[in-house]
Amino acid sequence: MSSSAFLLLDEEPINTIGINVLEPLLKTQGISVTTGTNILDVPVGTRLLFIETSSKDAWGKLKEQLVNLRIKCDIVLFNLDENPELANRALLSGIRGVFYTTDNADVLMKGIRLLLEDQLWYRRDIMCNALNRMLQFNKDALHKLTEGDIEPVKLTKREKAIISLMSNGSKNKEIAEELSISPHTVKTHLYSAFRKTKCRNRIELLSWAQQHIPDEIR
Repeated sequence: MSSSAFLLLDEEPINTIGINVLEPLLKTQGISVTTGTNILDVPVGTRLLFIETSSKDAWGKLKEQLVNLRIKCDIVLFNLDENPELANRALLSGIRGVFYTTDNADVLMKGIRLLLEDQLWYRRDIMCNALNRMLQFNKDALHKLTEGDIEPVKLTKREKAIISLMSNGSKNKEIAEELSISPHTVKTHLYSAFRKTKCRNRIELLSWAQQHIPDEIR
Protein backbone atom coordinates (compact mmCIF):
# COMPACT_ATOMS: atom_id res chain seq x y z
CA MET A 1 0.00 0.00 0.00
CA SER A 2 1.48 3.34 -1.05
CA SER A 3 1.93 6.32 1.24
CA SER A 4 -0.30 9.33 0.85
CA ALA A 5 0.29 13.05 1.12
CA PHE A 6 -1.99 16.06 1.38
CA LEU A 7 -1.01 19.50 0.11
CA LEU A 8 -2.73 22.20 2.15
CA LEU A 9 -2.63 25.19 -0.17
CA ASP A 10 -3.09 28.87 0.58
CA GLU A 11 -6.25 30.30 -0.92
CA GLU A 12 -4.10 32.99 -2.56
CA PRO A 13 -0.66 31.33 -3.05
CA ILE A 14 2.30 33.41 -4.15
CA ASN A 15 3.20 30.79 -6.77
CA THR A 16 2.13 27.35 -8.05
CA ILE A 17 5.03 25.32 -6.68
CA GLY A 18 2.65 23.05 -4.79
CA ILE A 19 0.66 21.93 -7.83
CA ASN A 20 3.28 22.27 -10.56
CA VAL A 21 6.38 20.96 -8.79
CA LEU A 22 5.79 19.38 -5.38
CA GLU A 23 2.81 17.23 -6.36
CA PRO A 24 4.51 15.62 -9.41
CA LEU A 25 7.69 14.95 -7.42
CA LEU A 26 5.73 13.20 -4.68
CA LYS A 27 3.96 11.05 -7.25
CA THR A 28 7.29 9.89 -8.70
CA GLN A 29 7.96 8.32 -5.27
CA GLY A 30 4.75 6.31 -5.44
CA ILE A 31 2.87 8.66 -3.13
CA SER A 32 -0.80 9.35 -3.76
CA VAL A 33 -1.46 13.08 -3.48
CA THR A 34 -4.59 15.08 -2.74
CA THR A 35 -4.86 18.85 -2.34
CA GLY A 36 -7.15 21.34 -0.67
CA THR A 37 -7.37 24.63 1.21
CA ASN A 38 -9.10 23.40 4.38
CA ILE A 39 -7.23 21.39 7.01
CA LEU A 40 -10.46 19.60 7.90
CA ASP A 41 -10.26 17.93 4.48
CA VAL A 42 -7.04 16.05 5.33
CA PRO A 43 -8.06 12.36 5.07
CA VAL A 44 -7.34 9.69 7.64
CA GLY A 45 -4.25 7.70 6.70
CA THR A 46 -2.30 10.68 5.38
CA ARG A 47 1.39 10.20 6.10
CA LEU A 48 2.76 13.59 5.07
CA LEU A 49 0.88 16.86 5.41
CA PHE A 50 2.52 19.66 3.42
CA ILE A 51 1.30 23.07 4.59
CA GLU A 52 1.89 26.13 2.42
CA THR A 53 3.13 28.97 4.62
CA SER A 54 3.57 31.94 2.34
CA SER A 55 1.29 34.40 4.16
CA LYS A 56 2.61 37.35 6.17
CA ASP A 57 1.45 35.98 9.53
CA ALA A 58 2.59 32.45 8.65
CA TRP A 59 3.19 31.29 12.22
CA GLY A 60 -0.12 32.61 13.52
CA LYS A 61 -2.03 31.01 10.67
CA LEU A 62 -0.15 27.75 11.10
CA LYS A 63 -1.11 27.52 14.77
CA GLU A 64 -4.77 28.07 13.89
CA GLN A 65 -4.61 25.30 11.29
CA LEU A 66 -2.92 22.77 13.59
CA VAL A 67 -5.56 23.31 16.28
CA ASN A 68 -8.10 21.93 13.79
CA LEU A 69 -5.96 19.00 12.59
CA ARG A 70 -7.81 15.79 13.46
CA ILE A 71 -5.35 13.11 12.34
CA LYS A 72 -1.84 11.92 13.18
CA CYS A 73 0.69 12.65 10.44
CA ASP A 74 4.11 14.16 9.81
CA ILE A 75 3.93 17.87 9.03
CA VAL A 76 6.13 19.64 6.49
CA LEU A 77 6.05 23.34 5.59
CA PHE A 78 6.64 24.60 2.07
CA ASN A 79 6.83 27.90 0.20
CA LEU A 80 8.57 29.63 3.11
CA ASP A 81 10.38 32.87 2.54
CA GLU A 82 13.82 33.41 4.08
CA ASN A 83 12.58 33.45 7.68
CA PRO A 84 15.02 31.69 10.05
CA GLU A 85 12.86 32.38 13.11
CA LEU A 86 9.87 30.60 11.57
CA ALA A 87 12.06 27.62 10.65
CA ASN A 88 13.49 27.53 14.18
CA ARG A 89 10.00 27.57 15.67
CA ALA A 90 8.96 24.79 13.32
CA LEU A 91 11.89 22.59 14.34
CA LEU A 92 11.31 23.15 18.06
CA SER A 93 7.61 22.35 17.58
CA GLY A 94 8.23 18.94 16.05
CA ILE A 95 7.56 19.80 12.40
CA ARG A 96 9.55 17.39 10.24
CA GLY A 97 10.95 19.82 7.67
CA VAL A 98 10.63 22.99 5.63
CA PHE A 99 10.99 23.88 1.96
CA TYR A 100 11.61 27.42 0.73
CA THR A 101 10.31 29.36 -2.25
CA THR A 102 13.88 29.35 -3.60
CA ASP A 103 14.30 25.56 -3.46
CA ASN A 104 14.59 23.93 -6.89
CA ALA A 105 13.23 20.52 -7.91
CA ASP A 106 16.46 18.72 -6.97
CA VAL A 107 16.35 20.11 -3.44
CA LEU A 108 12.68 19.23 -3.10
CA MET A 109 13.30 15.68 -4.26
CA LYS A 110 16.22 15.16 -1.88
CA GLY A 111 14.11 16.44 1.00
CA ILE A 112 11.14 14.24 0.09
CA ARG A 113 13.29 11.12 0.02
CA LEU A 114 14.78 11.85 3.44
CA LEU A 115 11.35 12.60 4.90
CA LEU A 116 10.13 9.23 3.61
CA GLU A 117 13.04 7.69 5.53
CA ASP A 118 11.70 9.36 8.71
CA GLN A 119 14.53 11.91 8.78
CA LEU A 120 14.28 15.66 9.29
CA TRP A 121 14.73 18.17 6.47
CA TYR A 122 16.14 21.50 7.63
CA ARG A 123 18.97 23.70 6.46
CA ARG A 124 22.27 23.23 8.24
CA ASP A 125 22.15 26.64 9.93
CA ILE A 126 18.75 25.88 11.48
CA MET A 127 19.95 22.51 12.80
CA CYS A 128 23.15 24.09 14.12
CA ASN A 129 21.14 26.76 15.91
CA ALA A 130 19.04 24.12 17.67
CA LEU A 131 22.13 22.09 18.55
CA ASN A 132 23.90 25.16 19.92
CA ARG A 133 20.92 25.85 22.17
CA MET A 134 21.14 22.31 23.53
CA LEU A 135 24.89 22.57 24.05
CA GLN A 136 24.53 25.89 25.83
CA PHE A 137 21.86 24.40 28.07
CA ASN A 138 24.13 21.46 28.94
CA LYS A 139 26.99 23.86 29.65
CA ASP A 140 24.81 25.94 31.97
CA ALA A 141 23.51 22.80 33.69
CA LEU A 142 27.05 21.51 34.25
CA HIS A 143 28.12 24.86 35.69
CA LYS A 144 25.24 24.84 38.16
CA LEU A 145 25.95 21.23 39.07
CA THR A 146 29.60 21.95 39.88
CA GLU A 147 28.58 24.88 42.05
CA GLY A 148 27.08 22.32 44.41
CA ASP A 149 24.06 24.41 45.34
CA ILE A 150 21.47 22.95 43.03
CA GLU A 151 18.50 21.15 44.57
CA PRO A 152 17.49 17.77 43.07
CA VAL A 153 14.64 18.11 40.63
CA LYS A 154 11.62 15.99 41.52
CA LEU A 155 9.32 15.30 38.59
CA THR A 156 6.00 13.55 39.07
CA LYS A 157 5.27 10.19 37.45
CA ARG A 158 2.92 11.93 35.02
CA GLU A 159 5.55 14.50 34.04
CA LYS A 160 8.07 11.71 33.42
CA ALA A 161 5.54 9.75 31.36
CA ILE A 162 4.85 12.79 29.19
CA ILE A 163 8.57 13.45 28.66
CA SER A 164 9.07 9.78 27.77
CA LEU A 165 6.34 9.91 25.12
CA MET A 166 7.66 13.24 23.86
CA SER A 167 11.13 11.68 23.45
CA ASN A 168 9.57 9.17 21.03
CA GLY A 169 8.25 12.00 18.84
CA SER A 170 4.68 12.08 20.17
CA LYS A 171 2.82 15.38 19.92
CA ASN A 172 0.62 16.81 22.69
CA LYS A 173 -2.56 15.40 21.18
CA GLU A 174 -1.04 11.94 20.83
CA ILE A 175 0.30 12.07 24.41
CA ALA A 176 -3.15 13.06 25.66
CA GLU A 177 -4.73 10.09 23.90
CA GLU A 178 -2.08 7.67 25.18
CA LEU A 179 -2.50 8.82 28.80
CA SER A 180 -6.28 9.39 28.60
CA ILE A 181 -6.00 13.04 29.59
CA SER A 182 -6.78 16.29 27.81
CA PRO A 183 -4.25 18.21 25.66
CA HIS A 184 -4.65 21.09 28.12
CA THR A 185 -3.57 18.82 30.98
CA VAL A 186 -0.55 17.73 28.94
CA LYS A 187 0.45 21.39 28.54
CA THR A 188 0.00 22.00 32.27
CA HIS A 189 2.33 19.12 33.15
CA LEU A 190 4.87 20.29 30.55
CA TYR A 191 4.88 23.83 31.95
CA SER A 192 5.45 22.36 35.41
CA ALA A 193 8.39 20.31 34.11
CA PHE A 194 9.80 23.40 32.34
CA ARG A 195 9.61 25.35 35.62
CA LYS A 196 11.19 22.64 37.75
CA THR A 197 14.05 21.96 35.33
CA LYS A 198 14.45 25.61 34.28
CA CYS A 199 14.16 24.53 30.63
CA ARG A 200 12.90 26.97 28.02
CA ASN A 201 11.59 24.57 25.37
CA ARG A 202 11.09 20.91 24.46
CA ILE A 203 14.60 20.38 23.12
CA GLU A 204 16.14 21.62 26.37
CA LEU A 205 13.72 19.48 28.40
CA LEU A 206 14.59 16.35 26.42
CA SER A 207 18.29 17.14 26.77
CA TRP A 208 17.83 17.55 30.53
CA ALA A 209 15.93 14.26 30.76
CA GLN A 210 18.58 12.37 28.78
CA GLN A 211 21.22 13.67 31.18
CA HIS A 212 19.38 13.27 34.49
CA ILE A 213 16.74 10.53 34.09
CA PRO A 214 17.80 8.50 31.01
CA ASP A 215 16.44 5.19 32.34
CA GLU A 216 13.01 6.68 32.96
CA ILE A 217 12.38 7.97 29.44
CA ARG A 218 13.26 4.84 27.48
